[in-house]
Amino acid sequence: MTKAQALASSFFEALNARDFDRLASITDEDVALDTMLGQRTIGREPMRTAIANYLRHFDEEFLDIVLMSDPFGQRIAADVTAKGRYSETMPGFAKADGQAYAVPAVFVFEIEDGVIIRISHYRNTGAFATALAA
Repeated sequence: MTKAQALASSFFEALNARDFDRLASITDEDVALDTMLGQRTIGREPMRTAIANYLRHFDEEFLDIVLMSDPFGQRIAADVTAKGRYSETMPGFAKADGQAYAVPAVFVFEIEDGVIIRISHYRNTGAFATALAA
């Protein structure tokens, strides 16, 4: 495992543990977070707020993580399974009723000087909405 892949792996360990201090320690002060809903936040504290808000609605953990990297170790892609329970209704989604789901998702990390400077989260939002409506 490369150093960049280890950094991405640490991100998921911290995220699954809800360890926001550890997330802050591996991200740049001006980290960019691009969410699956097309929103962008800049900075550690806005990232923490965005992730905490998301997890309030969708109690998720990320499993089956497969990491891939570019030849330079600056970009890491992570193919994961987002497994969770929809616990609080989020605007634009079906009503929350504790629905359990497991859907594929992808994260892309940009690494610079040993920290994460950008995180992009992708998933098929149509398939996700279908899983929540079931």
